[in-house]
Amino acid sequence: MADLEGRPRAQALLTAWHLWRGERALPERDDVDPIDIPNLLEHIVLLDVEPDDFRFRLVGETVASRYAARLKGRSIRELMSGTSLDETLYEHKRCADDRCAVLITHTDTMTSLGDIRSYTRLLLPLGGSGPRADHIIGVMQFYR
Repeated sequence: MADLEGRPRAQALLTAWHLWRGERALPERDDVDPIDIPNLLEHIVLLDVEPDDFRFRLVGETVASRYAARLKGRSIRELMSGTSLDETLYEHKRCADDRCAVLITHTDTMTSLGDIRSYTRLLLPLGGSGPRADHIIGVMQFYR
């Protein structure tokens, strides 16, 4: 994974993820303890992994306030289109299918959600006894 220097929220979530995981390959969703990440909660997203999509189960206040669309309860396919959809689905599929951390850095570009954002997003897999994670936890750090 890329160096997380200068990305304190991503580093904090990764540290907590390792704590929750222990000696296992992945932590389970039930292992996620908000007490371990109180300063991250407003920057967190939790997604359910669906067969061909990802549904927002939890969206922190800072993340929710940055987007014109309501995210909670909706899927990525419902919210996005075009190249933004393809890129976002690829990033999330990689996290879930490969059961690995995915770090994304976006610069000032317009997305299909109608925002112009510069941000870093770290996606981490949760749970799943099969070949794919059941959930993804992520943290976003906005720069503008």
